[in-house]
Amino acid sequence: MESPVLRVENFSAHFGDTPVLKDINLSVQHNKVTALMGPSGCGKTTLIRCINRMHELITDAGVAGCIYLHDEDLYKMNPILVRKKIGMVFQRPNPFPTMSIYENVIAGYSLNGIKIKRDEKDRIVEESLRKAALWEEVRDRLHRKGSFLSGGQQQRLCIARALAMNPDILLMDEPTSALDPKATAYIEQLICELKNNVTILLVTHNIAQAARVSDFTAFLYLGDLVEFGTTEKLFTVPDDKRTEEYLSGKFG
Repeated sequence: MESPVLRVENFSAHFGDTPVLKDINLSVQHNKVTALMGPSGCGKTTLIRCINRMHELITDAGVAGCIYLHDEDLYKMNPILVRKKIGMVFQRPNPFPTMSIYENVIAGYSLNGIKIKRDEKDRIVEESLRKAALWEEVRDRLHRKGSFLSGGQQQRLCIARALAMNPDILLMDEPTSALDPKATAYIEQLICELKNNVTILLVTHNIAQAARVSDFTAFLYLGDLVEFGTTEKLFTVPDDKRTEEYLSGKFG
């Protein structure tokens, strides 16, 4: 097996004196979907916020241990470079309301002062919207505001915006929790297609969703990584009783 894209080693995080993650170890494989699963407050979102260096923006937040992207220590890299290499899609669709669809897709370039020619912008916008399965729906309306789109379309626009920077990893924090079942199914299908181009780390509280779309699953509980392995193994013969109880709905 080739070396992992991302390695989390002996990693802990806290807010003030309150530990949120305790000694986490896991590896994220290239072009696979890895689900982070567990009840509310278990540390899933904190972990991905640590991976793209957003956790440290909070007062009193701190970390210990290491996270490596292709063997490079994330915490020794420029945070702006980290966020270019590691894209993020949030729980609620958040297109920039004053920007057009076109401007939203290339926002990562314009907001970071990266100069690119018009024809290059056009290519990035079309490619990114095609990857996010949105191009055919918006190709004639690229200069209208992104806020007129439906919730599911807005989330796909946010995915296109993240993909435009050509990241190594796409972090998705419960990307379907604010969407209806039809839009959710569309995003899940998209996740399965996107892993051909990008490695995905998906936070979900939806057990069935983790089973449908992920190759690997990590189960977190009260800040501990209880179990990590292939989704098939974890869902059929979990090693830890807490995993089994969570999957059977005894808590959550």
